[in-house]
Amino acid sequence: MAGRLAKRKLLNVALLIETTRAYGREVLRGIGQYARVHGPWLFYLPDRPVIDSIPTLEEWNGDGIIVQPHQNERFVKELASCGKPVVSLSGPPGAGGLPTVIANQSAVVEQAITHFRERGFTRFAYCGSSSERIWPPTGELFRKAAESQGQPCELYLPGYNPELRTLRLAHIGSWLKSLRKPTALLAYNDLRAREVLDACQLVGVRVPEEIAVLGVSNDDLICDLSNPPLSSVIHNARRIGYEAAAMLERILRHEKGPTLVEVEPLGVKTRQSTDLLAIEDPEIATALRFIRENACSGIRVEDILEEVAMSRRALEIRFREAVGRAPHTEIRRVQLERVKELLATTDYKLERISEMAGFSTAQYLAGLFHRVTGMTPGEYRRRARSGASDPRGHIERITPPKVSRK
Repeated sequence: MAGRLAKRKLLNVALLIETTRAYGREVLRGIGQYARVHGPWLFYLPDRPVIDSIPTLEEWNGDGIIVQPHQNERFVKELASCGKPVVSLSGPPGAGGLPTVIANQSAVVEQAITHFRERGFTRFAYCGSSSERIWPPTGELFRKAAESQGQPCELYLPGYNPELRTLRLAHIGSWLKSLRKPTALLAYNDLRAREVLDACQLVGVRVPEEIAVLGVSNDDLICDLSNPPLSSVIHNARRIGYEAAAMLERILRHEKGPTLVEVEPLGVKTRQSTDLLAIEDPEIATALRFIRENACSGIRVEDILEEVAMSRRALEIRFREAVGRAPHTEIRRVQLERVKELLATTDYKLERISEMAGFSTAQYLAGLFHRVTGMTPGEYRRRARSGASDPRGHIERITPPKVSRK
């Protein structure tokens, strides 16, 4: 086969990968990047939403397969016996004897724990799903990581997943109400995290003051549709696809190489669902929530004092102890985050943005923005539009992609 493969330049690869989510599409982009450099390749992409079987010979009879079998044992057995080289993107490593490229779940958990602890959280929770298809199970890894640091961790691992969303939200809401507050919660994925946020609204749990919620995958659409916008661990899905393509080509060429590759996440994208310190002081938590909801209406510290029963001096002292900055500084921080968002996502002039963010004049805003960010508003807008900056959140602890090969 090696001789025959050396003569033919075009590989025909089946990509049995779910494309309804951003993760799968990013994996495909990574495969495409590899093929553009090392190809050309010919791709077979099924047009059905659920992929749980190999295409018939009439549909495709190519060289190899890259697949997400999840933990479908029947599908894994079919892949293992199909007679084609296969690289798996999910399930236990080596299941069915299949070479595997997966996200490093231990690193996902480590980044989640670090993200929460930096915000002062000392209680943790994990909300899973009855259909979890990640290996190793993230919930158990998260619990062990928290407890190894002497912190409690509550798990929600339902034995079943009601088809009716109202029932799921009711079950999750009851559990959320039972948790001690404040608690930092990691969800199975962004979709599950979004349900947690909805359940919090339904049962009156405040986010992020009482429960901070972190998803996994960083699907921009899902995160931005969430209320509040969802923070999420960023899978390096494009790298996963690239490594899977490289592994498949090595197998096709009968070259030696690792049969398990684990790719670390890129970092944490911080949005509003975790963008607050864990505050045990209920009055300061109320003050923070008031600032977040009203800063762009031009509020002053005097307005906060109408919401909390304390003197200005007590507010200043307790606020600094809990948050690390003055109430006035926090108001400005929230306003400037709004300005960044408007600069990157709209074509509004600075005068309009100044008005929407609660500043007195565009001139004052421009000067403050430059002092704080080191850039003019125009420079920030150009950088944001080019992808150099994202005003809807910041990415923490970005490191060069790490790949563990075994």
